[in-house]
Amino acid sequence: MSPRALEPRRLVWSVKRTLVRLRWPGFVGLGLLVLAAGFALLGVQPARERLRSLDVQSAELRARAGSEQPADEPPTQRGQLSNFYAFFPAVDTVPEMLGKVHRAAQRNDLVLEKGEYKLARDPDFRLARYEITLPVSAAYSQVRGFVNDVLDAIPTAALEELTLKRESVGDEMLEARVRFAVYLGTE
Repeated sequence: MSPRALEPRRLVWSVKRTLVRLRWPGFVGLGLLVLAAGFALLGVQPARERLRSLDVQSAELRARAGSEQPADEPPTQRGQLSNFYAFFPAVDTVPEMLGKVHRAAQRNDLVLEKGEYKLARDPDFRLARYEITLPVSAAYSQVRGFVNDVLDAIPTAALEELTLKRESVGDEMLEARVRFAVYLGTE
């Protein structure tokens, strides 16, 4: 055999001998090295590329913002307070708000047969308080879904009372009394 033909055999024999000497701790270490290299190629490298592109976008936005106009001055306390009150919907939006309550009831298969509605205004307080009290008969999951949907649909609503009553332990249906307070802007 020629010396060139022996070189691949020597290489294979050398690799086999090294693998036999490694035993299980060496195989675990070798596996961890392969895993780390794969993580670096598949996880770290794309994240670095994304970070570079975000840095470029950030620099472009900063340059664009700097060339347009100077930053506004921070709002005063009075401005912050007026921004706070501007968040609350006006009293004349009550019909739209009640429509959201009824749509939440329909989504949860609840029938709202009756309800108590009361608008309260305090002259010393710049917000009006609209109380909605609704008795419902349904499963607990329906009542819970209804309450969650109303609180999601009306950001200025607060759950003020939730009373649950079940006739017996085995009954799935329960009697519930749900009271919401919705805060509205008066100006």
